Amino acid sequence: MRFIISRNSLVNALNIVSKAVTNKTPIAVLTGIKFDLSNEGLTLIGSDTDLSISTFIKTEEGDNKIITIFETGSCVLNAKYVTDIMRKLEGERVEIELVDGNLVRIVDQKSNFNLNSINVSEFPFIDFSFDNNIIKLKGDVLKQIISQTKFATSQKETRPILTGVNFKVDGNVLETVATDTYRLAKKQTIIGDTAYFNVTIPARNLDEISKIIDGGEEVIVNFFEKKVMFKINETIISSRVISGIYPDTSKLIPDMFENTLDTLTNEFVSAIDRASLLSSDRNNIVKLSLNKEKVEISSRSQEVGSVVEKIANYEYVGNKFDISFSAQYIIDAIKAIGSNDIELCFNGEMKPFIVKNKEDNSVIQLVLPVRTYQ
Repeated sequence: MRFIISRNSLVNALNIVSKAVTNKTPIAVLTGIKFDLSNEGLTLIGSDTDLSISTFIKTEEGDNKIITIFETGSCVLNAKYVTDIMRKLEGERVEIELVDGNLVRIVDQKSNFNLNSINVSEFPFIDFSFDNNIIKLKGDVLKQIISQTKFATSQKETRPILTGVNFKVDGNVLETVATDTYRLAKKQTIIGDTAYFNVTIPARNLDEISKIIDGGEEVIVNFFEKKVMFKINETIISSRVISGIYPDTSKLIPDMFENTLDTLTNEFVSAIDRASLLSSDRNNIVKLSLNKEKVEISSRSQEVGSVVEKIANYEYVGNKFDISFSAQYIIDAIKAIGSNDIELCFNGEMKPFIVKNKEDNSVIQLVLPVRTYQ
């Protein structure tokens, strides 16, 4: 294997595939990135078996020569070292050559590195082929879906299914749900394709996929029984799905509400943020007091003191009542809505309440209240 390549093109590709590589593995070959050079171009592959990423660099893009190929072949190089080297080289083009079975030479005008390669035959085979069971989404739409749900996944491995986001496609509606049992995020998206799938994707993998998306490019999503694949331009991402049945959350969101509060997002979030400063509870519990004359957010700590924040801009419908909740949970939910004004809907001080955008019912955030004795 011997070729000359644009350093910027290679660095960009390495940054993508390295997202699937971890040093926290006893399997040496999984700390590396596979270089597979054909006459059509260079394929880079990184994998930790949970998440696998392949990206392809064409020999030419328009009139620009990206790769000059002298001899095709394959090798596996340590992801950290080869990425660091490429980032710090100064030349616009870099020559890479496999000089014998396990030594790779990396050269530009000033530098000459020799890296030991890892046995390419030990690198796992990863099937990146697609079938016809696909849906198509715009990149910015998928990125929004992830941002509006992923934060509500559980951080605890006691119930692995809750550490992922459930993707359910029923006809032309994609429904994504995440919950840690204390809060729930739900997003519905109308798609142009018809399909039927129900899989749960690890939140960590979705986070890496979101980082790769760059704008409104088309994303092809292919669902399988044990994996899901995403194709973004010349990059393919394969993620395992979490085994098990995702809990039915359809009955958790009420259809009717006794109390509603409309208010401005920034004012409400700022008030909650300030009120939580004096909360001694690790979950930053604050209390929302509602009536038609005033709306207040308060917090009290015997060790620290107390605070009361008044909301100036609001419209409240319902009877007087108080409800307490985690400041961080409600702030996360409101930010995920992404609206300048929000509506909070309640059915009592100890029943779950929802946060939504009055003009967009496609995304709903549900938060469980907390019992306090203030």
